[in-house]
Amino acid sequence: MSNVFTIMRRELSSYFLSPIAYVIMAVFVLLYGIFYNWVLVQNGVANMQFSMPNMLIVLMFMAPLMAMRAIAEEKKMGTDELLMTAPISSTEIVFGKFLALTVSFLISLGLLLVHLIIVLLVGKPDLGPIISSFLGLVLVGMTFISIGLFTSSFTDNQIIAGLSGFGILLFLFLIDWLGEIVKDVFGGKLTEAIKFLSMMKHFDDFNKGIIDLVNIIFYLTFLIVFLFLTIRQVESRRWR
Repeated sequence: MSNVFTIMRRELSSYFLSPIAYVIMAVFVLLYGIFYNWVLVQNGVANMQFSMPNMLIVLMFMAPLMAMRAIAEEKKMGTDELLMTAPISSTEIVFGKFLALTVSFLISLGLLLVHLIIVLLVGKPDLGPIISSFLGLVLVGMTFISIGLFTSSFTDNQIIAGLSGFGILLFLFLIDWLGEIVKDVFGGKLTEAIKFLSMMKHFDDFNKGIIDLVNIIFYLTFLIVFLFLTIRQVESRRWR
């Protein structure tokens, strides 16, 4: 575990020394503020719950941007060879980078607590849906980061890594639409199976204040699968 935390600290130092970290965090908070105020103006209700679903679209862009340099930059700079020859496993490398990205994301998400404080000062909101929505965003963000990390492991070009991650996430967002197309040809059962893979569908329950074990397992399964694939890809470089 010490190797994992060493890599995590190294990644966090590198990430926060780069201006891209602060730009991403600023854009994340700014966009949420826009969505928050738009909901307030349209509905006259100061409720964070109504703004949360919009953040999934923001995360679809944000997560690949955060993760695109994690492994791709190591390859481009040649520092990945040092990691491969060090007494450290591929699993420790990937988990260290993943934890660093997760901590960075949680810091960005924590900045949204300012809005929660404002809501608490001006009213008495139902905290249940807000807390469950935050939990949903944490799971979605970690899942998206694992996908971004996976695409970063395949190339030394950060732009390609970022666009590839965005492409996968966009597909998982549009899968509801794909399900409707399939419905006309193959019927309802296959449609339900395809729609089950929708990232938005599983977040809806969190946004309603429902913490369902099925939805938690769904995101954790995606996360574990993509981390496993990333580990296998990193491990394969040791034998080239």
